[in-house]
Amino acid sequence: MGSEPSVDFSGYVDFAHISRLSDYSIIDIPFRMGSIEFIHQSDYISLNGNFTLEYQTRSDSYFLGSKDPQDFRLDMRELYTTYSGDNFEFRMGKQIHSWGSVDENSPMDNASAFDYYYIFLLGRDRKMATLSGALDFYLGDLKLNAVFSPIHTTNRVPLGDDDFPITLPIYPTESQIFTIGDLPFEGGIQGTYSFGMGEISMSYFSGYDRTFNLTGVNIYGHGADLSSSYLDILFGYRKTNVFGFGGIFLTDWFILRGDYGYFNTEDQNINIDRESPFSATWYDSLHFSYPLLEKSDYFQSTIQLETELPFKINFIAQFFQFDTLSYSSDSLPDVEIDIPGFEFDSDSMTPENFFTPGMGVPLAILTNKAAIIILDKTFLNEQVKVSITSMLDLADYEGVSGFSGSLSEYKIEYNFTQDLLGLFGVTKVIGSKDHPDGDQYQFNKMEDFSHFRFELKYYF
Repeated sequence: MGSEPSVDFSGYVDFAHISRLSDYSIIDIPFRMGSIEFIHQSDYISLNGNFTLEYQTRSDSYFLGSKDPQDFRLDMRELYTTYSGDNFEFRMGKQIHSWGSVDENSPMDNASAFDYYYIFLLGRDRKMATLSGALDFYLGDLKLNAVFSPIHTTNRVPLGDDDFPITLPIYPTESQIFTIGDLPFEGGIQGTYSFGMGEISMSYFSGYDRTFNLTGVNIYGHGADLSSSYLDILFGYRKTNVFGFGGIFLTDWFILRGDYGYFNTEDQNINIDRESPFSATWYDSLHFSYPLLEKSDYFQSTIQLETELPFKINFIAQFFQFDTLSYSSDSLPDVEIDIPGFEFDSDSMTPENFFTPGMGVPLAILTNKAAIIILDKTFLNEQVKVSITSMLDLADYEGVSGFSGSLSEYKIEYNFTQDLLGLFGVTKVIGSKDHPDGDQYQFNKMEDFSHFRFELKYYF
């Protein structure tokens, strides 16, 4: 006889306020005000779900352009079914996947896309689910995890229309995206072997980039006339294969974690010919087509050290690095191309200057070398927790000495009761006036994001 079905619910409600340090104005970005998770268990089958309410402050002119009174967005973050056997677990549905040995910023962690609005949070909170199937198979000390999805999932990136500090240099229109021609199958497998002093893992993942890339340029004219031409700048998603290696080493004094990812990426858009999207009655003739045909090999690595310092202070340090190993592409046309965020210079307008990784650690959008240091300590029987987190840009820039940029957070948490948490935090971002990118340097753009915040979070 099977066991009686059971339903368990949990979640939180979060009341928060965030203001700039410079003028105390409210920072207008979305945040999750509430979340509810449930699991319905019956014998070997369970249904798992996670729904959140995302809130964003309305502007003063909101009701001049909309009659909708709602300022919440309901997000079905996960909803999937699990079937468990003696030595396996199969999951199907919308779910979040986590790969890698380090806690965060693993180059092996590519099965789920990232939500950049929550990129400064930890764990699953910064990820987005995808409709997929997953299988965990256990054989002694060996665990195999396979993931498959027929859907291409992209990162959620801020569109530059609110106060979030991380923005992209260009935001293509929908008509500028050259769609993936084949079915966008994605999938991979990870094997983890555990032993007395830790574990080692290897993985392979194949999919399409989470962030778009420049894929080519078309030049249109009116019939045979090119005296007035139209440049169609196209963006797409490269196919990327990732080979990953990782491990955890445990001792009585410290824990050492590390992940390494080798990425092979290639633009699949060999032919980008298409009808003119601008004006078929005037720019009706495609004269030249320049697909970039990008190919590149690059690596990312993250090393993490955890230990306990004197006075029971917990210490975590991470070091992240990214570098391009090889790059090849066709050339851009010898005409002035207006790409936002890049000042036209015929000597520097080479495709390699626009290359960015489309998979891997989300920190790569900020820098190619960084260190993260976390210190925390609890007081009063773990009722109070004080923590300091710093992210340092360690990349080398011409004319800049020392750290060119940093983000530091100072935070105190107080548990009023087992279910009620209060939080106060201050975040300070420092850039560099000597950076060669000037105001376009990411940490310079983020300085205005320096803020303090209050949170009152109730768990149930």
